[in-house]
Amino acid sequence: MSAQLVAKCIGLVSAALINRFALTDSSLQSGIPKRSDEEKVRFCAANNADLYRAIFRAHGLPDQRTSAFWSSDAIAPPYYSNMTTLDRDATQEQLIEIDRLTDRLGRRPGIKDGFSKLDLNNNGFRLLFSASWIWVEPHKSSSSAPQGWVRVREAAALDRWERSWKESGSPTDANVFTPALLSDPDMHIYGRLAGDGFDAGCIANRSPQVVGISNIFSLAGTPQAFHDAISLATIAFAADLPLVGYDRGEVLDEMKKLGFKPVGQLRIWLSDEGA
Repeated sequence: MSAQLVAKCIGLVSAALINRFALTDSSLQSGIPKRSDEEKVRFCAANNADLYRAIFRAHGLPDQRTSAFWSSDAIAPPYYSNMTTLDRDATQEQLIEIDRLTDRLGRRPGIKDGFSKLDLNNNGFRLLFSASWIWVEPHKSSSSAPQGWVRVREAAALDRWERSWKESGSPTDANVFTPALLSDPDMHIYGRLAGDGFDAGCIANRSPQVVGISNIFSLAGTPQAFHDAISLATIAFAADLPLVGYDRGEVLDEMKKLGFKPVGQLRIWLSDEGA
């Protein structure tokens, strides 16, 4: 799905979503911890690393994590990097790990710099894109799933879900989402039923402080799909946890209309070989 179509869809539901999730209970507002944007970015980056760990381990791939980074020596699944950074000030450790991964893999790895602190232009990398981490505080929401949506629990259903995900604009011949994810208690995969498959979907993943929302797609292009995905992420684990993710361009502009706030920048780097 194009960014323009996504933006149009999200824009149509902005008012409805904001009205539904308006914080009208002053006691709820007073219970929200006060966090700086720097702290929020750390939580966003950590949640994204949790998602990476789940995806890699579901493939049976090794990974390691320090206070400075998450990384894997294995060939990454499509659309995933070999390293994500977790500390804005640990650039020296991160550069050392990039060199180690390059030696181990025999090529320069994909890097997600969660704090936009690494300048890799002169290290054989090219910038793929920049984006913003986004954050929205806990909202009131219905305790039931939106109509037509189900949690994906079986391998056959996951295969149908992934086919729709690929069709929506993430083409690859490889399987990115393996059945092992379905038994991960911190990962929920949701889809909206359509015939014998799905026409929309999303993933919610839980960390101790936040819930991440990612991989939102809609084949039908209906604005309700985006509204429903955010509702599902809100109720997936604990309604008192903030929602986080990252976006860019027109989609970021529309997400801000839904109440999400940019809290920091990230950058994706790829090898410049063959660029």
